[in-house]
Amino acid sequence: MVAVSYDAIVIGGGHNGLTHAAYLARAGKKVLVLERRHVLGGAAVTEEVFPGFQFSVCSYVVSLLRPEIIRDLDLPRHGLEILPLDGTFTPMPDGDYLWRVNDHGRTHREIARHSRL
Repeated sequence: MVAVSYDAIVIGGGHNGLTHAAYLARAGKKVLVLERRHVLGGAAVTEEVFPGFQFSVCSYVVSLLRPEIIRDLDLPRHGLEILPLDGTFTPMPDGDYLWRVNDHGRTHREIARHSRL
């Protein structure tokens, strides 16, 4: 077995770990990223959760991704595509739901449906 040395070992191949690893590599460091799952990206991953259905469980965190990171790492060239959010769906324990969309009138009516006033 050949011994390999690294300047940095990043535990976790989520979006934060990958960002740190990319900046370290750009600075000339030899970096190893370790991830326990079969995919990299953490909260930024889109996976097939049911046959035929691609889903991003935590894609809302993309809104927190700083624009300078997107530019610095040229993420669109590597496949980053940010799609506009058309709305959110929140299921309720009683079987009802709250549906917010990018239409203020529809969202207002939906919230009013749940209002006790």
